[in-house]
Amino acid sequence: MNPRRLYAPVVLGLVLAGAGVFASLTRTWGETVVRAEGLPEDQIAVTGSEAMPVVSALGIVLLASGLAVLAGSRRVRQVLGVLVALVAAGCLVWVVAGSGDAVSGAVLSAVRESASFTGDNAPGDVAVSPWRWATAAALALAFACGAATARFAGAWPTMSSRYESPAGRATTEDETDMWKAFDDGRDPTE
Repeated sequence: MNPRRLYAPVVLGLVLAGAGVFASLTRTWGETVVRAEGLPEDQIAVTGSEAMPVVSALGIVLLASGLAVLAGSRRVRQVLGVLVALVAAGCLVWVVAGSGDAVSGAVLSAVRESASFTGDNAPGDVAVSPWRWATAAALALAFACGAATARFAGAWPTMSSRYESPAGRATTEDETDMWKAFDDGRDPTE
């Protein structure tokens, strides 16, 4: 397969993965009900970002990395691809292995803050939703796109030099003469 054909799908994949991570972390990951005699029952719901706040911040980073691949040079893209792959792999392991404990801990913390919690009525059952698996799927996509970026970024087209800062471009003799004329107080167009 031609590596140039992977450019657009990988950039789109990074943007979708970042948006998918961020969106799935805003959904309810765990919920329970706190009941106490004489008090109203309290429905407790915990989102993924409450259970794993670092992962939601990294979702925004993944979203931004898709845009950075568009503007970066070949070397920057390769480094960015390695970083995205490492971050996505680490978060993927964390979400798959530790999200159950993180959700339980976040629900227990929310139960303790509930007005219906009296100290001895902690609920035993916590309903866990499948949104963590959507987050894991988005992180797996981000890992694949990061690895593809690290591998194939050298063959992808870059932005033209007109988008570089003037300091990044080599100055020509005509430009140098123009600035010397300005320094001498002369009009360079004459």
